[in-house]
Order: sequence, then C-alpha cells, then structure tokens
Amino acid sequence: MERIVKKKIVLWILLSINLLAAFFVGLITFTLSILFGIILGLILIPTLICFIYLILSFFQNSEKLIKKKISIWIMLTLNLLFSYLIGATIPFMESKMLIRYNMAFVMLPLLIILNYIIFDRYHYHLKHVDDREDDEEVKNLINETKKDVPVIEFEGKRYIFTIRSIALLAIGAPILAYGVYLFFDNQMNYWLHEIVVKQTVFFLNLIFNMNAYVEYSPIGKYHWNYVIPGRGEVYFETFCTGLQAVAVFAGIIICTPHSKDKKTNEDILWRKTKALFVSSAIFYVVNIIRMVIQLYLFHLGYAWEDIHYSISAASSFIAAIIVLLMHKWIPEFIISIIYSGTLVSKKMKQKQEDLNEER
Repeated sequence: MERIVKKKIVLWILLSINLLAAFFVGLITFTLSILFGIILGLILIPTLICFIYLILSFFQNSEKLIKKKISIWIMLTLNLLFSYLIGATIPFMESKMLIRYNMAFVMLPLLIILNYIIFDRYHYHLKHVDDREDDEEVKNLINETKKDVPVIEFEGKRYIFTIRSIALLAIGAPILAYGVYLFFDNQMNYWLHEIVVKQTVFFLNLIFNMNAYVEYSPIGKYHWNYVIPGRGEVYFETFCTGLQAVAVFAGIIICTPHSKDKKTNEDILWRKTKALFVSSAIFYVVNIIRMVIQLYLFHLGYAWEDIHYSISAASSFIAAIIVLLMHKWIPEFIISIIYSGTLVSKKMKQKQEDLNEER
C-alpha cells in the first residue's frame, strides 16, 4: 500500500510538470511569431496530452475500468488545456505586468491540486473495481454503531459528526468566505476584473452590436470601466465579478464536516471538488449574463440604479439551484444541520430526565 502511495505521488508530480509545460507553451505561443507559435502548439500540446494517458497506463491498467480511465484522461486533458489557455491569454492582457502574471500564480497551484484530486479519483476506481457489497453488509455496519452516538442514515450510508466539525462549519465558513473575497479584492488580483469585463463586452457586442468597449486605468480605485456609446461609463469593481457568491459557497463546501464513518467519507474530496467546480462555473456564467442584460438595458436608456439592484436580486435564485446540487454531491451539509438539531434535542432530553430523577 505504501508503495502505491509513493508511486501515485511521483506520477502526480510528473502530471504537474506536464501541466506547467502546457502553460509555458501557451505563454510563448503568441510571444513569438504567430505562425511559429501555432505550429509549436500543434506539436507540443498533443504530445503532452498523450503523456497523460501514458501516466495513467503506467500507474495501473484494468480492462474493467477502460471507460473510467478515458473519463479521467479527458478531465486531466481539459485541466491541461486550461493551463495552456492561461499562458496564451497573459500576453494579450492590458493589466500591469505583475497583475497579469498573478493570474498564473493563483490559478496554476489550483490546477495542480485539481490534477491530484482527479488522479486520486482514478486510484479510487482501481481500489474498488472488484467491490461487492449487499444490503446485509450495510445493515451489519449500521448495527456496529454505538447506541449512544446519533447516526443518520441516508442512501445506505452512515453520517456521524463531531461537535468540533459542526462548529468549524458555523465559524470557519464565513471567515473563509470573507478571506477569499478580500484576497481577490486586492489590486494584485484585478486580472479577474479584466477577464470578466472583456468577456462581457465581447458577448454584448456579439449579441446586440452595441460597439461598447472597456477602458483601463492603472491608477485609482477602479481600474476598469465599461464605455456604453451614448450613455457614458460604468465602473467595475470586485463585487461585479459575482465572486462574493462563489466565496460564500466555497466556504460552506470546504468547511462542510466529514462523517466519522470511513466508508461514507472515502470519496468526500472528489464530491466536494465537483460541487465547488460546478457551483463556481454556474455563478460565473450567470454573472456574465447578468452584466450583459444590465448594460444592454442601460444602453436602451434605463437608469443604472433601477436595473442594477433589481436584476442582481433576481439572479440570486441561482443559489437555490446550487444548494440542490450540494445536497446531491455533499449531503453532509444539510445532514450536519439536522445532526446538530439531534444533538441539541438529545442534550435537552437528557437534562429533563436528570431533573425528573432529582425530583
């Protein structure tokens, strides 16, 4: 087992080097002549993608998991292409040199971590390729639980939480969410502003042909602003990125407690990653759509104050969808809240019984 873990770490390091190589290929692709860069990309990127498949094959092969292996390979490939896209984007950015390169300093470590989680998922499939578990085995596991410990069963799994883990959710989630927002609200991370404003203007002109554009100023509080022909400027700040919603759900997802049951807890990292990625992507896309609608209505003559707050409030219904997705992938969040109520109810019942005995 120790040998497999070491092998997994070594191969993950190779995947990480592969990922960084894709970033540098993207970075030099458009730094050099465009023709040479495109030729270089068409040669090197497929080579790096093939290398991913070789690493998966070298780790362990199983004919039973060929579909799983291909799905993992596709996910690792998409991760690598995203790294390449980051590198290819930086030369075209208008932000200050340090700010634009800070996108790589922030995103690449996240992609390397995601690489590990995806690769670990393949390891998980390999470990459970021959698993056979029937209802009787599940019942035996449930009966082994101590009677004095509350247990919540959901879809054949047991959920048991500690008071410390529940307290971490209540205290840690808001602190983490606020910390994430403050981190990206720093001027060093205004590369996110540039990406959002330029994508918004692209779709605005593509759909409505408004000839809108953005202006950049490296000084002042707001570095970016939209220029709407015939209406003037609309300044852009971190709150306009929709990051606050992403930060809130990131805090909740990351701090959601893990069940003490090892079987239930085994794939929690993968489920949390899936929930975090999908929720962030949904919020990002919805925020772009929100900005496009707002700016178009502003172009038509509506007052910015009238459309800004109303449309922003209306788009918040997406949070309900995210909660449903969270319950699908990490039911621990809702179940831990119910579990808290169970603990409080049990404590109060115990106190009442103690009072009755004293009387």
